[in-house]
Amino acid sequence: MKFAVYILSLALVVVASGLPVAHVVSAAAAAHKFHTSFTVADYNAPERSLQITLRTFPDDLEKVLGRRSGKAVRLDRKKVTEPLLVAYLQETFRLKNAKGETVKLNWVGMDAGVDSAWLYFEAHLPEGCAGVELSNQFMFDLYDDQINLVNVKQGGRKHALTFKNGDRFQPLAPR
Repeated sequence: MKFAVYILSLALVVVASGLPVAHVVSAAAAAHKFHTSFTVADYNAPERSLQITLRTFPDDLEKVLGRRSGKAVRLDRKKVTEPLLVAYLQETFRLKNAKGETVKLNWVGMDAGVDSAWLYFEAHLPEGCAGVELSNQFMFDLYDDQINLVNVKQGGRKHALTFKNGDRFQPLAPR
């Protein structure tokens, strides 16, 4: 209830100031108090690839990319933002195959809205998920309390991983 009153008060201030009402939505989205990303990693056997969808908060994404680049970043400027984002993902979302070799992530695209940013990428895993390990340190450099949840799907089986600051590699598939 307090949050609704806060948003209503904020809306009245915005309307009185003459600013566009869309700023109210942005302010509400920026007010989140938890720092979490949600990822679904779905192994597509015919394609022999791990298809990954990561959901995060767009304001956090702009903030971390801005800090890294030293300039303001807006997700709606994809030609400028996507190369920064791909580099960030390569550093913070890492896969190792069963031989311990780093697996390259291939960028597919992004959908960013007011409340969420959806990042799509994939990794070629010709041998499947057995022996593959994941390290998901996405946003750990921005928030100490960041938690990254990953749901892995392979051949009708599901496996959940949780990454907290300080965690390193975990098996992608249960042993």
